[in-house]
Amino acid sequence: MGEIRKRNGVSSQGEKRVACLRCRQKHIRCPGGDPCAKCEQSNAKCEYQAPTKKVAVNVNFIRHLNDGISDLKKENERLRSVIAMLQSKNHKLEAQAHASKSDVERISGRFHSENVTEEEDGDDDGELIASSFAQRSGRLIESHSGLRYFVGSSSMTLFGLEIQSLISHYVNEKNLKPLPINLKLENRTDLTDYKKFLEDAGANNQSHQLTGLSPVEKIIRHDVKKFEVVLSHMYCGNSDRFTVTLPDYEYAVLLVEKFITFNDGCFYFFNEGLVRKGLDIVYADKELLYKDDDTLQTMWFCKLFLIFAMGEMYLCSDKMNISKISVKSIPGFEFFSIGSKLFNCLFSGERLECATKEGGIEVLLLYAFYLQVADCTVASYFYIGQAVRSCLILGMHVDAQSDIKSRAELEHQRRLWWTVYMFERMLSSKAGLPLSLSDATIATELPSDLGLHPTIDEHFIFSPAENIDNCIAIVRINAQILKKMYQRQPNYNILPVLKSVIQSLLEWRNTLPDTLQVDFTKQDLEITRLGTNIFTEFFQGINLAIRPLLFHFTSVQLKKFKASNTYVDLAKYSSTISSLLNCSLQASVNTIRSLWELMEQNMVAVFGYMDREYLFTSSCTLLLFNVAFGIHEQTNEYLDYALDMLTTMKTMGNVSAGLRRAQLLTLMMNMDFHAIMRDLISKHSDSFQQNDEELLNNLEKHETKEATTLFNAIKGTLEKSYEIPITKLDTEIMEQNLNQLEQVNNADNDDLQEILDGMDYVDQTDSKLWKEISDQAMWLGDTMDPTAAIGIELELGDNLLMMK
Repeated sequence: MGEIRKRNGVSSQGEKRVACLRCRQKHIRCPGGDPCAKCEQSNAKCEYQAPTKKVAVNVNFIRHLNDGISDLKKENERLRSVIAMLQSKNHKLEAQAHASKSDVERISGRFHSENVTEEEDGDDDGELIASSFAQRSGRLIESHSGLRYFVGSSSMTLFGLEIQSLISHYVNEKNLKPLPINLKLENRTDLTDYKKFLEDAGANNQSHQLTGLSPVEKIIRHDVKKFEVVLSHMYCGNSDRFTVTLPDYEYAVLLVEKFITFNDGCFYFFNEGLVRKGLDIVYADKELLYKDDDTLQTMWFCKLFLIFAMGEMYLCSDKMNISKISVKSIPGFEFFSIGSKLFNCLFSGERLECATKEGGIEVLLLYAFYLQVADCTVASYFYIGQAVRSCLILGMHVDAQSDIKSRAELEHQRRLWWTVYMFERMLSSKAGLPLSLSDATIATELPSDLGLHPTIDEHFIFSPAENIDNCIAIVRINAQILKKMYQRQPNYNILPVLKSVIQSLLEWRNTLPDTLQVDFTKQDLEITRLGTNIFTEFFQGINLAIRPLLFHFTSVQLKKFKASNTYVDLAKYSSTISSLLNCSLQASVNTIRSLWELMEQNMVAVFGYMDREYLFTSSCTLLLFNVAFGIHEQTNEYLDYALDMLTTMKTMGNVSAGLRRAQLLTLMMNMDFHAIMRDLISKHSDSFQQNDEELLNNLEKHETKEATTLFNAIKGTLEKSYEIPITKLDTEIMEQNLNQLEQVNNADNDDLQEILDGMDYVDQTDSKLWKEISDQAMWLGDTMDPTAAIGIELELGDNLLMMK
């Protein structure tokens, strides 16, 4: 990259100041100077790197280049069509197509050699970044039903095509016969007898499958909002009919906007611009969006009703809105029921191939998302898996068809793929299940901003790419934590693994753009819905990485409870141990603070899955800190916030949040050995007593029983609880631990790098500690034996057992 030279960070020509090499390697801010203050303090050699070079290109040249490439692509497609029509001249036309492709590559190559200038810049942000993935071989193949699917390099079909390609490339003297790659019954007279055999055997479903019969016979429009969908019944030969009624236009737009408000930036379930365009067309009483394809139109209706379902769920995060909507179960369920009926007609049985049609991936993703909200975790996991496999079939993991798609269409495909990828990772992490595919199999480029490209479709709308890119990055890191630390009993010391994942988390945090940064050191926290989406996943990664250490100290404390209930004294361990624990403590606190701030803005997904689970996990982590170190003074405020939010969720009808609340209160009762949390528990048990009459009138019998059982259990436990006196030694240790775990937000500044440096030099006490953690693997649970007896979700103690 250039010579290394010693300098004060600013050149005589006024170059922008850069960081020294040591500060860069440690990912800390460099104060500049010769030497810089950081190096001088550490008595280290301070060196700077020569400025990097970057390429500046004239915008008009880029436009000219893009126009040229676009023209060559069209010519290439024309030649491919000629190849299909004139099979006898296949080998000659392939040579022409190859030449066209070379022209594209030659013009693209000129990008690096013509009309460019070089300039010096000392800022690393000027470096050009390319994809780190190598393109995998493979191609899309058309099936007998007309749908396309991707085949990879080991495919037998692709193997045959490669052999055919070799023959056509080297043998010019022979008139070659094209290689058939599918069987289309309607065009093959030699299969007439086989088709008749299927019909005579009553195997109409197989026959329809082979001919690619649409699951939808027709769509009848009655008025602006009312449609009748007539389905082709593939088994009995008759038709099913049902009516689809759209909501008022203004309400439809509101639901779409609510969905986007809660998810835009981090995730991409559909393109906002295309959905709005479709709404305008349908509600204008002009024509259907897909007037020539009833299956695609039905799929669009299905997608729309699933969006409405999620939008109404988010709309009801405001207490004022939920009172205006007739809610029998979860908000949006009526819309979901309509979407679910369409979904089952489109994707059941052999019609699952419809998932590879336009909009199919979006429908699968939305369907799985709502099932997650409805707490149907198993079904959600199944359909996320189907979405992943459908993406693979379409080659979305390798940017298939990138040469013939417009730039906007390609960006749409990429963002959709990465959203499916993220949800598969996140759901696997929260359920503790293995990942479905390896990152090594993915060659798709990350989302990017379209910039000044002249061929962008005017209806596409994309949020800034840096938002979703950073969300992808943190999900990837957390997936690695799951893979390296949680999927099997370790047979080595986990300290190097822990350091590696903490390093990755630190790098992600330090490279986050200013537009996404949040200052958690402020007493009055300011954070958006987008920021909360990203940072709660970041804090989840910190908690997952450091959980083995926290579990170890908790288990030590509980094991010695009968002999001595004195808290663990952190003063006996190195500052690295305290700092790591402090990172987890602050991650949990800041998760609750973020959601509490959104709660005041009516921006918490009251019926959502992720907000609820992040809240519960962080609260349980704070309880472990209380048990092991006695730092109730720091945690009680945030446990109070968490219980308030779970209570609000429960009161508004979120039964699953009520279950998490019951679990959290049960854990608090079981772990309150000195009765320090007694007042907090009593405060939130009173809310059950106050709501008993309302619960009796409004809730189902089993829900009323749940609330009453919990209240009685809490009341009985508090009345019979023993209070172990706090000794002078206990008090001293608690005060020392409070000082050791002071709220410094190590997870939010450069000091975390010093923690990582300290992990290279462990003393004898720390070495023994990490060996015990690795050998016992308490954070994996009591047993990793899958043949053990079946457990239940609420095995949290003997005080309370409830039906979910």
